[in-house]
Amino acid sequence: MKRHCIVGLLVVGLVLPLWSAGAQEAEGKHPSRFGVVEAYYRPAEAVQLGAGWERIIFEWAQFQPNNPNEFNTSVIPEEWLINARDAGREVIGLLKNTPRWASDSHELGAPPYGLDLSIDDPNNLWAAFVKRVVIYYGQKWNIHHWIIYNEPDLRPGESAWWEFDGNVEDYYKMVKVAYLAAKRVDPDAVIHLAGMAWWVDVVAGRQPYLKRFLEAALDDLEAYDNGFFFDVATVHIYFGTENVWSVILQVKSILWHYGLDEKAIWVDETNALPTIDPYTPVSNPMFAVSLEQQSDFIVQAAALSLAAQVERFAIYRLYDDHFVPGQTEPWGLIRADGSLRPGFLTYQTVINTFSSTVRAHRFFSQRSTLVTLEQPGQTVYVMWARNTDPVRFHVWSASGDETATQISVLGTPTTLTPATVEGVEDWWYVLDAPGAVKDSLSNKVVVEGSPIILVATGGPRAVWVEVDGLQWRLR
Repeated sequence: MKRHCIVGLLVVGLVLPLWSAGAQEAEGKHPSRFGVVEAYYRPAEAVQLGAGWERIIFEWAQFQPNNPNEFNTSVIPEEWLINARDAGREVIGLLKNTPRWASDSHELGAPPYGLDLSIDDPNNLWAAFVKRVVIYYGQKWNIHHWIIYNEPDLRPGESAWWEFDGNVEDYYKMVKVAYLAAKRVDPDAVIHLAGMAWWVDVVAGRQPYLKRFLEAALDDLEAYDNGFFFDVATVHIYFGTENVWSVILQVKSILWHYGLDEKAIWVDETNALPTIDPYTPVSNPMFAVSLEQQSDFIVQAAALSLAAQVERFAIYRLYDDHFVPGQTEPWGLIRADGSLRPGFLTYQTVINTFSSTVRAHRFFSQRSTLVTLEQPGQTVYVMWARNTDPVRFHVWSASGDETATQISVLGTPTTLTPATVEGVEDWWYVLDAPGAVKDSLSNKVVVEGSPIILVATGGPRAVWVEVDGLQWRLR
């Protein structure tokens, strides 16, 4: 191998499989790990996308707006659930918002009356509601995954909106009661912690909410014997490519510290808000993100999540319902007028190309990232530049006669043939990844460079990178 300069090999790779091979073989198919939030708005497009699951909010205050004797199931139209069932799309429920009548503060999302009572006491209003909703939707609609609230780290007085009007000890009680109540009536119930906004604690200089939640649990002698009363840690990540890996690893580190490293991790919200879309203007954006960068981020976030052993992954959100230009944020893969953003095609490409992954590794240098996705009979290489310098990737080829397939972020396939490289032995697929574009508002790289996707037969191969004539082995 020709080397103008050999830069030290730096490799980070998690080697555990993404799921049990035995379970996979028994089911005869791969789990539907890729989902989208609120697919019910556009069910036909959700099928076109290939989403395997969706998240729906089950708001307590709407089920029981006036008293605990009510149970208004019409707030979740059966059409949504029928469409999901017919499409083979799993529904994940998110439980939130205490009714105003059920707490002293009369605020939505406040800790309710009776939280310290037995889950069998009807005056434990939260336990009674959880049991009722879990029985009804578990038996009738096969819904067994329940997320307990959303972003409880958003606190009253610190932002224009909040999700939970209580402290971390109150939230621990909400989770514990929900866990005990749900599993009492449904042995298949799976309880998820809420996804955290995360950045609010960073800005405030506090320990992450997840860590404070687990510290609160240590005061409960029943916590260890019950897995701290949750099954899944949920993660929300937005905008920056680097944030994806950083936040997931911080979550894993916190779980490991408390002996909970076997807990599953789901990313149930992620996206990069496309603030540069002429059809959907955004007022005073934090970052200037193009439609192309939204697509790039979706590929990067999905690949990095697989490498970090995330069990499920979802984009927030499918559709811009009730979009008001200049007032609400257009996160959707589908605009309010029904037109598709490029990100829709990108996520469809991710689902089609990444779904059969059984093992994923991340390798990186200061200037480049490579994620290898090992699949039956082939490997997918996802490669991009981390900063503004373009990067040339060289993927080893067994001979000059074989071919590989490059897939664009919008799903267009191109057949590639290997080439010889001057002064270098063997044959190589040579791929040029463009440098990242700095964000014009922060003058920083937010979304890293547009990724290259290569599909080649067999297991992972040697990969070398070249920047400004300097070459080093990345894998």
